[in-house]
Amino acid sequence: MADKNELLARAKERNWFYRFPLPDGTVTKTHLTDAVEKIHTARRDALVNIIKSRVPNARAETALDLASHEGYFSVELAKHFKSVRGLEYRQESIDGARLICDLLDVQNVSFEQTDLRYRWFDPKDAADFVLLFGIMYHLEDPIHVLRLACALARSHIFIETQVFPFDFKGRIEQGGYQWQRDVEGVFSLTVDSPQLASGGATTFCLTPSLAALTFLLKQFGFGKIEVLKHEKDDYEQFVRGHRVLIYAARS
Repeated sequence: MADKNELLARAKERNWFYRFPLPDGTVTKTHLTDAVEKIHTARRDALVNIIKSRVPNARAETALDLASHEGYFSVELAKHFKSVRGLEYRQESIDGARLICDLLDVQNVSFEQTDLRYRWFDPKDAADFVLLFGIMYHLEDPIHVLRLACALARSHIFIETQVFPFDFKGRIEQGGYQWQRDVEGVFSLTVDSPQLASGGATTFCLTPSLAALTFLLKQFGFGKIEVLKHEKDDYEQFVRGHRVLIYAARS
């Protein structure tokens, strides 16, 4: 492994998606503005609050960070859990995550390159706490990834996502007017940006509504579901309901 001075120099040269505090008192450079960067700190603070208030035995438990990106939340999870695994699609992001963990001497985190679109449940991957931040609105098949995340979560799952901000109730016909099914939520179809480090893997994505998310969590075995409330000085998307944080537990 490179010495700390070399690691620090490499961290300073890189243009990051997150602002990591560095050992010399500076922070990593990023192209994001202060206003947008607030979403990262808002997510982090919510994560810490959930762990402290809902996972009292975290230090003896394991965590899984799905779509771990540059490891910003993996590093935070490592402060609270026995061990953390990050699963990420982009190798460049994993390289950044490993660099920052080496520099900050975070030793209880590992990262693996994988495509969650094609990953299936394996009991060896399961963890007590699963984090699913910032990915649901970048997927063509968000139900597959949510089903996988729920199967991997032994006890807790914490989700952050943009949502389609409209929901409606109704029924849809199945084969004829005399056979109908209830609408449990909706998904919006939009174009994504796979060329960006913050985008998804494909050019299209389906963004779920809040009702769709909560319905699916119940179907996937989570009996306790809590949609976090936000103060007026939180990140503006949270305040307006266009982005949500959802904590769910199996009992």
